Amino acid sequence: MPITLWITVIAITLMCTCGTYAQPIHIGGDRQLFFGPWAEDGRDDYLIETMQCITMAMHEAQVTGERLIPHGDRPWDLGDVWLSVIRDEDEHGVLFRMYYNSRDYEAWRPRTNPHCLILLYAESRDGVNWERPNLGLWEWEGDRDNNIIFPNDDFPYVFTSVVIDSVFIDPNAASPAEKYKMVLGHMVGPAKPQVDDPDFDPDARPEGFLYPPDGVDVPPIPTGKHVFASPDGIHWKLLGERDITTGAGDAKYSVTWDARIGKYVQWTRIKPANPELVQHYMDAYGEDRPHMNIRMIGRAESDDLLNWSEGQIVLAPDEVDNAGQPLWMNRLDFYGPNICPYGEGASAYVALLPCQGHWPKWRNGHPAPPEGRLGSGGWGIDVQLATSRDGISWNRAPGRKPFIRNGVQGTFWSRQIYPSGDVIQVGDELWFYFGASSSGHGASSGPEDVGIGRAVLRLDGFISADADYTGGELTTRPLVFAGNRLQLNLDTGSGGSVRVELLDEDGIPIPGFELKSEFEDVEIEGNHVRVLAQWPRVVDGARRLTSDVSELAGRPVRLRFVMRNARLYSFQFIP
Repeated sequence: MPITLWITVIAITLMCTCGTYAQPIHIGGDRQLFFGPWAEDGRDDYLIETMQCITMAMHEAQVTGERLIPHGDRPWDLGDVWLSVIRDEDEHGVLFRMYYNSRDYEAWRPRTNPHCLILLYAESRDGVNWERPNLGLWEWEGDRDNNIIFPNDDFPYVFTSVVIDSVFIDPNAASPAEKYKMVLGHMVGPAKPQVDDPDFDPDARPEGFLYPPDGVDVPPIPTGKHVFASPDGIHWKLLGERDITTGAGDAKYSVTWDARIGKYVQWTRIKPANPELVQHYMDAYGEDRPHMNIRMIGRAESDDLLNWSEGQIVLAPDEVDNAGQPLWMNRLDFYGPNICPYGEGASAYVALLPCQGHWPKWRNGHPAPPEGRLGSGGWGIDVQLATSRDGISWNRAPGRKPFIRNGVQGTFWSRQIYPSGDVIQVGDELWFYFGASSSGHGASSGPEDVGIGRAVLRLDGFISADADYTGGELTTRPLVFAGNRLQLNLDTGSGGSVRVELLDEDGIPIPGFELKSEFEDVEIEGNHVRVLAQWPRVVDGARRLTSDVSELAGRPVRLRFVMRNARLYSFQFIP
């Protein structure tokens, strides 16, 4: 299917989700966020029916600047950009677990040696200060005092590279021995020797398989992506011999349990050929380059983590991404998915998309193309935000600005940023771990160029409904909730406030919850992650405030927010 048709199909799907919502939305006690889809006037068309003088604004996660792992201080820890982080608990309390790659940069290019790209482990009690425990799982140059987790003595195969795709705690695990799940990708064996050897038999070990070392009697397994399970997050066993790749295998996948549908889901990289770019090279230079492609995001489902549905494209660059460029040139595409469900019980998904900009070769510091050639070359990679209510239909954040921005020249995250794909709540903040590099994509690098960092956002702080100082308001679609009180996440500036009115299904103010005037209503001001909406009541001749909305639970109501110099991030009905 041509790329333009793929994009059209996705656009039509999004348009179909933006029509009139005739039935009330049953939200229960789930937290409500502004995740789109976006109507022409900018409002969240799923949640908001009308708004005046309100804008939807995405907020950047702020990079904290510390280098969490000192790469290069140990001979096996040379750093890389791939990682996965989970927030766990043990008998001592909170425990952050980090699984991160290390690359032997000199041996990587020929790839004729084993273990050029390996997997390491670190842990932390606070998520900032990390320790690299001696695991004793693998002997490195005669010493087992290291934090190497792959290779290990229990995995009987020789590989050149292994990339950490995902680690997660599986609520659907068959037994405690399989509590933790890991997907490792880019598992390939050493390349064939680049020397003349009369005794070498190229048919003895066909490509496309991992083989055991000499003397170990186990059958080969396919290269690609494999699933592992663990009782403790340290000792891992291979769950099956099946390669679970459903898209292109050369990027980090996001794999997890999706409680909303009761299945495992993988979000992938898919790389269909870009016919315009292929044709450009043929017309301009007489060269056939069928491998020229555009990177998109795919999705597949599984009941058991081993057998997967066919991958389907769910997110692709569109005409906005390519604005002002010739058809043959991709100005921006997606290096990988980095997707996870967000929150407990809510239908909310977050994609932290590593977006790679593509430029003519003569721009941005590239040398002039030979013989005046004009080609498309990848350069910087930052992170954009996309949101979804089902993990299938995706909405790019308003403005499409960086969610995690490249640092200034001289910082280790100045040229490339690759999020772990995990959104970790720590108190009233969201933490995003990432691997990064100060070198451009494809450029030579070493331990001094790469690092693992952290970015921070307020809880639910992805996208807010904003009113300036002159004021604005929004009204939701009819909602059916469960709970007794309405809790808000908001921030007002000086002189700013938020007032809340509850309306019936027809938009008529409900007595006792109506707005009257700024002098009589309860105005909420300040910066709150959790604050209750309240209304004045006269009881026995005395004016009192109440937050009790239990009498309205189970019936359709609308929420009207009247705001001045304020941001509203989310709302939720709570017990």
